[in-house]
Amino acid sequence: MVTRIGPKKPFRHFLREWRVARGLTQQQLADLLPVGEDGKQTGKDQISRWESGKRDMTMSVQAALAEALGFGEDPGKLFHDPEQPSIDDLLRSAPPERRRDIFVVVEAMLRTGTDG
Repeated sequence: MVTRIGPKKPFRHFLREWRVARGLTQQQLADLLPVGEDGKQTGKDQISRWESGKRDMTMSVQAALAEALGFGEDPGKLFHDPEQPSIDDLLRSAPPERRRDIFVVVEAMLRTGTDG
């Protein structure tokens, strides 16, 4: 018997939200993916299974989806809501002199347990 190792509850991904934000149908996204090892093109049914969580996405699938969605080599974006900028994006866009202020505030919030 093969033992599967993984989290009891998978990480929340935003594949559907990213696809919609890019203006793609499930079939259009499937068409952007490379042909699989079995020689078949991914279909919209497979995209649907990934979006609904009925099928897990392997790391290679995440990488292919990231490339198809225009993330380059950053499949981690699949796990961030496209409607909300990531803290990394916010920090990158902040002027360098303001970054230290941001860190001070975040560290204070973490120490005190303040959430707002």
